[in-house]
Amino acid sequence: TIRLKTQQSYDSSIRTTAPAAAATTTLRVDNASTTTTPSLSSSSSSARTTTATTTTMSNTRTNTMASWMAILLLLSFISILPAQAFTLAPRNLAQRQHRLRLSTSNDNDEFTVGILGDLHMDPRKMQDYHQGRQHFLNIFEQAKQQQQQQQKHGHHSNNNVALVSLGDLGESKSVRPQETNELFAGTTECHELAAEYLQSFGVPYEVVGGNHDLEGLDEFSTDEANLQAFLKIHRKPSPQFLRTIAPKTLLVGLSSTVFRGAKYTSHEVTIDPAQIDWFEQVLHQHPAREGWKIFVATHAPPLGSGLRTLQENHVVNGCCWLNHSNARQSRRFIQLVRDHRCIKCWFSGHFHLGQDYLDSISFPTTNGSSQRGSCVFVQTSVMR
Repeated sequence: TIRLKTQQSYDSSIRTTAPAAAATTTLRVDNASTTTTPSLSSSSSSARTTTATTTTMSNTRTNTMASWMAILLLLSFISILPAQAFTLAPRNLAQRQHRLRLSTSNDNDEFTVGILGDLHMDPRKMQDYHQGRQHFLNIFEQAKQQQQQQQKHGHHSNNNVALVSLGDLGESKSVRPQETNELFAGTTECHELAAEYLQSFGVPYEVVGGNHDLEGLDEFSTDEANLQAFLKIHRKPSPQFLRTIAPKTLLVGLSSTVFRGAKYTSHEVTIDPAQIDWFEQVLHQHPAREGWKIFVATHAPPLGSGLRTLQENHVVNGCCWLNHSNARQSRRFIQLVRDHRCIKCWFSGHFHLGQDYLDSISFPTTNGSSQRGSCVFVQTSVMR
């Protein structure tokens, strides 16, 4: 279990527990709009974030041990209050009760979001996906029950439970090798299976495209045709998405739209200029000074995120970071993070790494450099 508790001033406490290993890390990061210091500053609002991670170990096709992992993000945002109204961790019962009364006095702003890493679905091995889904279903059911209770007590609550898939939906090989050599990833059959699976979680879902999601080479002759099939099957009006999940809180996703037309490697995760411009406009329209909080989802992380990478694989092949081969575009993402403190968290997959590394999650810097703005970057591993 990984728990992250944050305020606008990012007084954060991290607890990590994994099979056969446990570690505890505590840090404090100021999330003021202009400076970062190790001390807690005044803030007009606060947030509490909980990430629950479930890991099961299984044998891979190479007979090595690897984990499938699914991250569930539970984000509960407390009503906007003066910093003096309560402490981050009240020391006595009276303080905790006072905080509870204050935080429930306005409309409900709690929400639950499940974050799925690379699925690489194989119709021959659905048992693994059904097992992983069950962990999410239990938590989603609890969240929906809580939402119903809050509605009974007169608190407005709507569409505050959702699922986000980080792409790479299908296995990049034939799933019927005795019949065909056609790759499964990117095909109509692949996206229909993935859409059915994502819908089975029983909550609205969003999905971003990864480097394998336009890989239907035998079925589609162009990236444009493959992309249109992807959008149609997942009922997406555009490659990007924006979902309001709570008051002044957005989920934003950007998709890779280039495979056949890649300049160097087809497995570079490329966000087209139109999406980048749209993303920047969203950030300008939802500034941190007005209390907005934005959580971003892309298949690969941006350059400068500080997450662990695979030097011998993704780095040398030019498919490690978003728009890796375009120096100007690849730097633009992290610059947006630095310029817009409304970006609070950025989820990515792609590397097939789990949360067993200290650098699978990175945090805003505390030395005043603001290299990662106010953003926590999270590496999300594969489901199977």
